Amino acid sequence: RNVYKDLRQIELACDSQEDVDSWKASFLRAGVYPEKDQENTFSMDPQLERQVETIRNLVDSYVGIINKSIRDLMPKTIMHLMINNTKDFIHSELLAYLYSSADQSSLMEESADQAQRRDDMLRMYHALKEALNIIGDISTSTVSTPVPPPVDDTWLQ
Repeated sequence: RNVYKDLRQIELACDSQEDVDSWKASFLRAGVYPEKDQENTFSMDPQLERQVETIRNLVDSYVGIINKSIRDLMPKTIMHLMINNTKDFIHSELLAYLYSSADQSSLMEESADQAQRRDDMLRMYHALKEALNIIGDISTSTVSTPVPPPVDDTWLQ
């Protein structure tokens, strides 16, 4: 039997704030929620409440999208900063060390592999250029027959 059905409030006597908090938690678990103060609550028309709820949902969605975008951009930003810092380090420190520790003329020498590759490319270039000349000579020296004269169709009219 629900004895306190018609009562709007319950008075409790507790010794400490911990007991009060324990009772409040117990009431919340049981589904009894405190009423809001009447001074702060005011009645709005249903259309305005729907508009406020719609705007709240849109703002929540927008904040969620921004949050996801920021979470997606953070790894990219970190990688960008790491790469730029590494590039700056290579440019300033390692390049200066390389130039100071070795003979600049030996740095500018072409390796034997690169020289061989360059010679192969030059030979291929000259062979392809000669092949294009041969193809050009063949297409200009071919004999073609002239196009026959047009058919006289004046008799059809």
